[in-house]
Amino acid sequence: MKRSIFTCLPVFLATMVLLSERPSVFGAESSRRAAKPPALDERPAEEGTWGYRPEEGSTVEVTPPAFSWRPMREIASWQLECARGDRFEEAQVVYRRKCIEWNVHCPPQTFPPGRYVWRYRGVDRSGRTTAWSRPRRFLIAQGAAELPLPPREELLARVPKTHPRLFLRPEDLPRLRELARGPFLESFRQLQSRCDRLLKNPPPTAEPPKYPPGTQRLSEAWREIWWGNRMYTIAALDSAATLAFTWRLGGNEQYGQLARRILMECARWDPKGATGFRYNDEAGMPYNYYFSRTYTFVYDLLSDEERRQCRQVMKVRGDEMYSVLCPRHFWQPYNSHANRAWHFLGEVGIAFLGEVEGADDWLWFAMNVFAAVYPVWSDDDGGWHEGASY
Repeated sequence: MKRSIFTCLPVFLATMVLLSERPSVFGAESSRRAAKPPALDERPAEEGTWGYRPEEGSTVEVTPPAFSWRPMREIASWQLECARGDRFEEAQVVYRRKCIEWNVHCPPQTFPPGRYVWRYRGVDRSGRTTAWSRPRRFLIAQGAAELPLPPREELLARVPKTHPRLFLRPEDLPRLRELARGPFLESFRQLQSRCDRLLKNPPPTAEPPKYPPGTQRLSEAWREIWWGNRMYTIAALDSAATLAFTWRLGGNEQYGQLARRILMECARWDPKGATGFRYNDEAGMPYNYYFSRTYTFVYDLLSDEERRQCRQVMKVRGDEMYSVLCPRHFWQPYNSHANRAWHFLGEVGIAFLGEVEGADDWLWFAMNVFAAVYPVWSDDDGGWHEGASY
């Protein structure tokens, strides 16, 4: 007799029930693998990476030292311990931190001069921990410069809730206005002269062009647009920032209104177009920081709708920069453009903190770069010497 699938279904279901009640060799093996904690990747740092810091046996001239180690994709957070002496002993632990989000950490407190040893471990997304790293010894020199990084919430709370926020705070304005009328009058008049010229001849604000189809990268035609768009962007938004700053100090309404107009016309540019950070970072970087400066200086002249438009634009642009830089820059920081971009992203974060989702992350990232991975060239002396390869 021919049986249909419906005739066989009860037998099939009964068989599945019986099989499900038997222990599975494959299931048990899978469970054992799932329960196994991840292995810590402690391979030596490759050329072109920031490496483990403080290095074994090193002397540091800054207190506290910033700690750095190899990142791992499967790790969700890190734990760090630092103890006095040449050997790691629990009784000598002077600093312990959990829930570190990146593979760098700068403590919020200074350490006295002397010998220390540090170690770290990772925690995966299931809460399983790796083994502790091998201990690394270092010495904090006498007279080390003090540069702790405040905790995230404390640091962010220092940013004014109102504007301006970049280069000056709201409470600085009365003093700066007084200086502009007194000891710095000549410098202020130079600013006014530039603004008067801008009133007569404002910069163009039409969106600059993208590369035509078929344009060969690094060709003269490519360079003309690549660098030309940078200079065009600066001409527009640096002018706006200067007008807005001078309005803040002197109160000339014409300066402020022209700054506002330029800002809002540039806000109409496609944030992922010709001046997008990924498309042309030489145009994207000055757009982002000059736009942020103009916004915070001219904030009081903007309507609620204009502020919303500015925030919408910088949400896209800020996220784009952040996705390029973080967390890659902590382990692979040897790039000239990235070393300019992170502090521009920090400016964007300050200007739009509390107004754009993610701005707190942008600023916190920038401050961790400053505390832990800067300057990348010339060791403790610092400098900007990328070398012949550049």
